[in-house]
Amino acid sequence: MARDTERLAQGLRAWLPRGAGVTGVKTLSAGHSNETYLVEGLNEILRLPPSEEGLLPPYDMKRQHDVLTAVAKGAPAVPLPPVLELCTDPEILGDPFFLMGCIPGEAFEYAVPDWLAANPVEGAESVCRQWFDALLALQAMPVEAMPPGTRTVEEEAQHWLEVARGADSVPVLVAILEDLVKRPPRSSGPMTPIHGDPKHGNCLWHEGRLTGLLDWEMSRISEPLLDLGYILMFQDQGEASLGDAGYALPGWWGTERMIAEWEKGTGRTAVDVARYTVLGQAKVAAIISVGAFLFNTGRIADPRFAAFAALIPSYVGLLERRAMAAG
Repeated sequence: MARDTERLAQGLRAWLPRGAGVTGVKTLSAGHSNETYLVEGLNEILRLPPSEEGLLPPYDMKRQHDVLTAVAKGAPAVPLPPVLELCTDPEILGDPFFLMGCIPGEAFEYAVPDWLAANPVEGAESVCRQWFDALLALQAMPVEAMPPGTRTVEEEAQHWLEVARGADSVPVLVAILEDLVKRPPRSSGPMTPIHGDPKHGNCLWHEGRLTGLLDWEMSRISEPLLDLGYILMFQDQGEASLGDAGYALPGWWGTERMIAEWEKGTGRTAVDVARYTVLGQAKVAAIISVGAFLFNTGRIADPRFAAFAALIPSYVGLLERRAMAAG
């Protein structure tokens, strides 16, 4: 973590009208993606771009703030933290930033929390219900209420193809993405708002209740099946898993149930959903490739990214099998 938290605290004290209440700044999550800090004394969350080279630039703080503000107004059923001030002046803290209210909750992605392990049937059913209800509420939000920014399915595949090529990724991944560009999955209908990274690890839970859906940096207006396919690709990953905690619980929704609930909630048909699942997994494979590339070329020293390189063979192997099955 490269930032000086005392400097952050001093900047906030000088800039915020309530800055006199800032007693310190504590790192919550920092590294090579968007960073979050607890503003002590105010009990607020500070959001900043990466302090070092990031996995997926650019990191547009204003757009993230605009998206959160729009979703809070246009889809109030989506649980979010309160969205507070935006600052686009990099002189204040070194980068643009925004603030959010602090909400109760914990995220889980790599281990099932005790409260869920103790209730693996009804608890898991409730988790999946709340998670999908939030996603469906977002996709039902009026398109005109979202900030500008659209991407077709073909453009989505092309984007991740360029990311994979730029990371000198394995030929199999590049070939699968090239095929998705040439033969994009069919559309389910008009574009809607999508989250872009709607995994269960981006949900906050408090006493079994979904309190916040987080990490909106990839949100835009696009094909809603992109979100569903992204979620489905976490099913049955085996040794290629990046974090499937919860999926083995007896009450956790399987693939067929997730598809059925999405179709019921949207009134759409999940056409070519297997290919959307492949596209979701290819997207994550491209991101893993970037992390491995940055580590292997010495541009970042974070040991977490050494593990990315070790994971690529099994992950791309699963991707190839799924791509062959999807046709």
